[in-house]
Amino acid sequence: MRKRHWCYCQKPSVYSIRCNRCGGSDITWSEFEKKIWCYTCEKDLRGTAGIFDFFIPLQVAKMLGISFDRIEIPSGKLMKIKITKTGKLYWRKEPEGK
Repeated sequence: MRKRHWCYCQKPSVYSIRCNRCGGSDITWSEFEKKIWCYTCEKDLRGTAGIFDFFIPLQVAKMLGISFDRIEIPSGKLMKIKITKTGKLYWRKEPEGK
């Protein structure tokens, strides 16, 4: 398994992700890519797709308090989601002091 280099700044349960083994929501991001850590099962598992299984209207998600900003694990820096004029998504590191 490959080590994760980033994770979303909110917990997986915010995105309706659950443990695919026990169905629980006592989870966090695993240290491995495409995995969650289930505190109940005490395992790294793939988890459910949650809201990532469907089209996500970003502005509606934002109104509901859902953020797609990321944390770059090696540096601990916040990476804010940005949208180009053509609708493509990218993440940009926040400058120091913000």
